[in-house]
Amino acid sequence: MRVLTSLKETIWSKFDHLLYLPLLKLERPRDLYYYQGQGLKSLYGFTYKYLPMEQYLGQLTRLKIGQPLANTLARCYVQAWYEESETLFIFADWHVKPHWTKYFAHSGSVTMWGRVMPGTKQLVVTGPQGRLLMGWNATIDSHFSGVLVDMEAGLATIVDRPIAYTIVDSEGSGLALAQRYAEADRYYLSVLPRNPAHQLTEFKLHGQWQVGVDDPDHEVVEATWVDERKAAQEVRRLLVMRPVTGTDPTRVYAGCIPTTIALAQIPPLFRERWYHQEWRFREMIKGANLNSNYGYSYDKVPNRTRQRQWEKAQEKVEVTQGKLAQRAEALTNLRPQLVQLRQSYAQKRVELEQELKLHQQTLVQCQQAGQTTVRCQKGIARRQRQLQELTAGYQKRRRSLLTRLQQQRQQLRQLQAQLAEREACRDAIDTDTLCRERHLEKDQIMLNLQLLLTNLHDWAAEHYFAPEWQKLELEIATRLIYQKPGRVRWEADQIVVELEAYRYPDQQRAMQATCDRFNAANLRWRDRRLLRIYVAKGL
Repeated sequence: MRVLTSLKETIWSKFDHLLYLPLLKLERPRDLYYYQGQGLKSLYGFTYKYLPMEQYLGQLTRLKIGQPLANTLARCYVQAWYEESETLFIFADWHVKPHWTKYFAHSGSVTMWGRVMPGTKQLVVTGPQGRLLMGWNATIDSHFSGVLVDMEAGLATIVDRPIAYTIVDSEGSGLALAQRYAEADRYYLSVLPRNPAHQLTEFKLHGQWQVGVDDPDHEVVEATWVDERKAAQEVRRLLVMRPVTGTDPTRVYAGCIPTTIALAQIPPLFRERWYHQEWRFREMIKGANLNSNYGYSYDKVPNRTRQRQWEKAQEKVEVTQGKLAQRAEALTNLRPQLVQLRQSYAQKRVELEQELKLHQQTLVQCQQAGQTTVRCQKGIARRQRQLQELTAGYQKRRRSLLTRLQQQRQQLRQLQAQLAEREACRDAIDTDTLCRERHLEKDQIMLNLQLLLTNLHDWAAEHYFAPEWQKLELEIATRLIYQKPGRVRWEADQIVVELEAYRYPDQQRAMQATCDRFNAANLRWRDRRLLRIYVAKGL
């Protein structure tokens, strides 16, 4: 592969072309095919086209540098953004980018488009102040319960810093994830889904209500479930928040929450997730091509979604088969009971009839001998009464057994029909057809570059931009600063960039202040030449 023998300058130039694609308003290397702009020509004297860049990215993919590059960059980010003494906690969330294809592929819910379709999940991790730390690509059917604990442990090892806790959205509020965190002795904070809404009567409160920090309209208290079964299974710590003037909770925070965090601080801490996580997604979608897919090589694999559907259908079939076996066994047991009842009745009836006949003969003999017959008549009446009771009991028991037999046969027919229906539903699930699963190595490399570009913008804004420009998002900064026309002059000891003047005085002043801060830092290019940036004087 040519990348292994290329000069360092060549590797840097191709790397810069991939890194700065969003600044050129390009999404993929193929967009360079018809690109006619100046691009990075001011840096390298030319702009690479589609084929060499696609080959370069393909060679990096074959080298599998995605994860090593992510690990190295994560260490750099943590060292650059946070002091050693600063507590490091992280925000983690999925970003799902859609994959538009006509081929059969793994699919999942893509909230942005409101539909189920093929795509790729990207687990993006940010730290305090919303600094981007790391990102992983995963299949669209991945779930927090299977990756989050391992991710946190791995990230702590990579950056060589303990992670105090992780903040996730309601997808991470389930018991399965809480059990994994409890087993790993780690901490996280989430929130229960709002649907269905929770009532205050569902909880047993512990302690006094506390007004939230910077939120005098809401109060929180620690709680447990009133339901004993749910309370016995619970491993999460629950915190109920409600309006000061209300009754039912508006939020229920859950997770393995550190006891070192005060109750009143938990709601504002969780609310930081919106700005430090969700807003960064929006910024990267608009300014860093976060929704773009790279590379379409794939493997044919069994469809895991259909396999899970088949397994659930098989579970229903097995349940019905179990019930069917129980009914068949009950039916088998009832038939001998009916035969045994008939035989027992016949035997006892014969015995009573013989006793009755014997007493009748004795009665005749007593009458002929002129003896008293009271005792014989009572014996005959008793035997006749026993015979009637025996017959009535037999008929009642027989009707009961026949009714149960009919019910069992009816239930058996219903279960047989249900079994046939469930087997048909199970067999209708196509588990034999293979689906496409994209290789994500190329996406991982580009995700690393997208995070790097966003972090470079954050660093430049914080250290060199004028105060009024330090909160600019990447997309706006690209239009306002990074794509600003100008001229570059390469001299022996310095590189001078002169930007065109801005139309609006406030932007002109801000750019002048930015250039002054940048030039005061005395930054140098890779060849050690001094960098100088100026803006032409406005009219």
